[in-house]
Amino acid sequence: MPTSRQFTVRPAVEDDYEFLFDLKKQSEFEPIKAVFGWDESIQRKIHAEEWLEERPLIIESNGKAIGSYLVQHQGDKLYFCRFFILPSYQGFGIGSQILDMAIRQAQQQQLPLTLSYLQSNRVGTLYQRMGFVQTGEDKHFVYMCYRP
Repeated sequence: MPTSRQFTVRPAVEDDYEFLFDLKKQSEFEPIKAVFGWDESIQRKIHAEEWLEERPLIIESNGKAIGSYLVQHQGDKLYFCRFFILPSYQGFGIGSQILDMAIRQAQQQQLPLTLSYLQSNRVGTLYQRMGFVQTGEDKHFVYMCYRP
């Protein structure tokens, strides 16, 4: 359990590959199961594809990896994704601080910051609290945007 909201961020390295899969599984197993059904082989394939596409940043607290996120530059917008925090580290303000960093990046670049999350994931309340506005939804995802 964290004793404060202090954390550091670093690029993911090869040794983080399995941690990142386990992190996603711990953080999103229930929402993925509710929306798609959890299929380990499909989730491993998605994980491998995302790893090759672009590695996320690792969030650490007291030297321990506790989460990840990625802000991708997509032309006329930034896309916030692969945002996971271990369940035992949720609720301590770390997610809000990570989102605040991403929002500041969008403000500096004067670009909208977009994201999506699974319909059954409770993270939507955090995004709303941080100023994101819902721009759409389908049966699987909710889409949101923060405009600087």
